[in-house]
Parts: sequence; C-alpha cells; structure tokens
Amino acid sequence: MRSPIFVTGPLLLIACVTFACSDPGETTTEATTTGTSAGPTGSETSTSGGETTTETDDPTATSSTTASDECMVNNCKVDRDHDGVSFACDNSPDFYNPSQTDIDGDGFGDVNDLCPTIAAVQNTADSDRDGIGNDCDVCRRTLNDYNNNEEIPFFLRVRNNPSQQDSDRDGIGDACDNCVRVANCQGYGEGDGLTPHEVGAPLDDEGPDCQADANANGIGDACEGQMSPEAAGPVGFGPDDDFDQDGLSNIQDYCPRLYVAPQSCQSDADCPASAPCTPAGVCNHVDSDGDAVGDVCDTCLVQPNPMQIVEGGAQADDPDSDFIGNMCEQNVACEERRNPRLHAYYDVHVNGRCCATLYDIFGASGIHDPFGQPLDILAIHSGPPGASELPPGCAEALAQTPDGVANPVTLEDVGSPAALRPYLCMLAAPDQDFDGVPDSCDLCPHSFDPDQEIYIDPNDKEWPDLGKYCNGEYAPETWDPANSCWPSP
Repeated sequence: MRSPIFVTGPLLLIACVTFACSDPGETTTEATTTGTSAGPTGSETSTSGGETTTETDDPTATSSTTASDECMVNNCKVDRDHDGVSFACDNSPDFYNPSQTDIDGDGFGDVNDLCPTIAAVQNTADSDRDGIGNDCDVCRRTLNDYNNNEEIPFFLRVRNNPSQQDSDRDGIGDACDNCVRVANCQGYGEGDGLTPHEVGAPLDDEGPDCQADANANGIGDACEGQMSPEAAGPVGFGPDDDFDQDGLSNIQDYCPRLYVAPQSCQSDADCPASAPCTPAGVCNHVDSDGDAVGDVCDTCLVQPNPMQIVEGGAQADDPDSDFIGNMCEQNVACEERRNPRLHAYYDVHVNGRCCATLYDIFGASGIHDPFGQPLDILAIHSGPPGASELPPGCAEALAQTPDGVANPVTLEDVGSPAALRPYLCMLAAPDQDFDGVPDSCDLCPHSFDPDQEIYIDPNDKEWPDLGKYCNGEYAPETWDPANSCWPSP
C-alpha cells in the first residue's frame, strides 16, 4: 500500500478505506429475523420456515420468496439498491455495496455501519446523532451532558462535531475533551505510565477517573490554568485564553476546541490556502468559505454560516443536529430530518473529509432516469462537496499522489482494525440516486426524481409518503435484473 497523505489544520490530507469482500452467505441481517413488523404504509412482514410473506394495504405490495432462491436477483423487488445482492442476503439492503464488506463481521455492511470495526447487535446507537456509533465515537454523549455550565461562552461549548481527533490519545475526542492536550481518562494517553487509547478498548467516559472536574466549570482538573510553551494563553474560557493550547487565543481560533499544530507566519502567504495568518503570527485553521469557522468544525464548508457558533443561530443552522447546516442541506425536506454524513477509510483526506465522492462509491453501475435512460450525473448534479465533486483542498492533495486518486484502505492493507483509525474520514450525506434529495428524505432513494412526485394509485388515491417512480408502473419489479436493476429503456 502506498504511503498515505494526511492533511490537518491549515492543510490536511488523510486517507480513507475501501470495503473488503465478505461472503454474504455468512452474514445475518434483519431480513432473516423471525417475527413481525409494521412498515410506514401499514405493511406487515413475517418470516419463518424459510418463507417470507408480506401482507399490506399498500397497493404496491409484493408477494413471497423461499429460502432456496432468496439470494438470487431474478426480480428487482429484492435488489432496490442495484448492487446485485438480494435483500435476504444483503448486509446493507438500502445501500449499494456489491462487495458486501463487513470488517467486524456483525452482519452490518461497512458502507453504513455506524461502527465498522466494532461488532454490535444493533446498528442504531448514536446518542449525539453525528453518524458515528456510540461504541466507536470519542465524543458519544449528548450535548446536554457536556454543556452543563452556562457560563461557558457559547462559541466554546461542545458541538456535535463528528471529528474523531484525539490529540492526547486518552479516548476522549478534542471536540468534547475538558483537557484537550493533557490526558485525563483512566490511564489512557501518551507518555510514561499511559497507554494510547485504541477504538474498542474499554472506557467509561462517565467514571470518576475520567475527565475529573471538581468545580464543574468545564475545565479538567488535570489542566486547569496550565499553559504549554507553544500556547497563546492558559487553559480557560476567556477570550485571551487558549483552551486547546494550539497557539491561537480562543477569540482568534476558528476551531477553539480542536488542536491544530502551530505554524508560524508573517502573512497569509506563509499559511496554507484559506488559512489566515493571525496577529499573533500563527496560522489559523483552514476556512474555505471565509465565515471564521474552520473547515474541521464547520457545518457547511462552501456557504458562509457564521451564526452556527452563536446562541440561537446554532439551533436555526442545524435543527436536526446532524452537523449539516441548513445552508448545505441539499433539500428543504432534510433540514429537520437527520441525515448525517457517511464515514469511510481512504489514504487521502483533507480536514477530515475524504478525497473521494459518493459517485465513486455509488455510481459504479451508472445512474438512470425512471425511463431507463442513462444520466450524466457529473454534468447535471450540483450537490455538496463530496457528492459528485471533491471537498475543498482535495484537488491539491491528490496532485501529490502518483495516480491522482484517493484509494480506499482495507483491513488487509493495514492488518488490524485499530490501524484503520488514522484513515477514517467523512463522506457526504448519502444521496444514492444523485437527484439532490438525500436518502433519508427521498421518496424513492434509488430512483432519480428531483421533483419528488408522489404516487397516485389506479383509484386516484394519493400516497404522500410513497414516490411515483418506485411504485405502481415504476415499481422495482418492473426494473430489469439484466440492467443492474435499472429500468429498461
């Protein structure tokens, strides 16, 4: 495997991982679970004895399959995600993932596993709604748990940033650590007598020996009042203090809770692109949209939204708490519906964003319109960074690689799940049909329909929660298995 390119702070390059193949016959999914469940349209599905039967008042409902042919895709109703793997055998039935990679072997495909390196019985635990599962999130608790001191200036309070940066290696991420540069949790950290924390190692972030803060002021006892040689001030919440000890005073720091290695400067020319030189002579965080919020802590990289760090403005900017600001939500329907970014492992990433696009991952089979005509998504799609266009800084980072692309990093490449961690980065929120409506609020997540037309059945009954182009005459069973389950033109 080639050497990775990592860029943080003023210029951050980091790598992401590809998903290795696993045998779909060895995985277990919700499709093989016994019992019944009611769907959003009143459908009820039961599974037992190798046969699945569906009863529903939805006129678009389908029939049954048997265990002998459950893995075959001879009818596209069992392969809505176009990946050639039947629903019954698909470890991520709602996501295109023909490789079926499942690093931790828990039956949830890596493509949408909240914790791809830690096996879990369920794939739903994400208390802070940032898209990183609790079992592997270095800031897993809700914001109310962290922000219980109202005297802390709002711009210095913990936010639901999905960044997994942990500068002191104590298992508590910089974004929520009460001592960013001093390890203070259960013997984890770097230095004499400490053990660097690895994902999956036991840690009780609410234990008395983790993040001790006797006066409950939000600053850990281990670092309160301390000042490192490179810092702009002591650890504290005052405007001239330097909470993360990175040489940038709180009032100047574009991400005051995320450490960036100090880089001296005399002018902006001495700093990476979009990283201004501060009056203190230290480069600030990269800020691609110029809103005084660094890319690594910005809910929207390409549209200025400075109110995200102002009380009242933050709630208006991201009402669904998925760390995607409304200025960057692709569709108004998703402004109050959680649709966090996916994460993956690549060998090049910049400021926490993978230098790869959703199109690289989900566009392999091509994208077609509801009538079977192929679409040139790269020509017509206008989405957020990481959808069909690279995030800011990635073009420059990729220019430093031999082949000009970011490669996924697999378990086979690095040897252990813990070794994958440096390659972790964020993709865009999933929009697998590239119609500008993210999957979580798309009436037909796998059928291109930017206008979101609703389904009207033959009796002229309207179904507002069902899309026209994945029901009725456009239902998946009308798609062509020989055409990657896209409609035939």
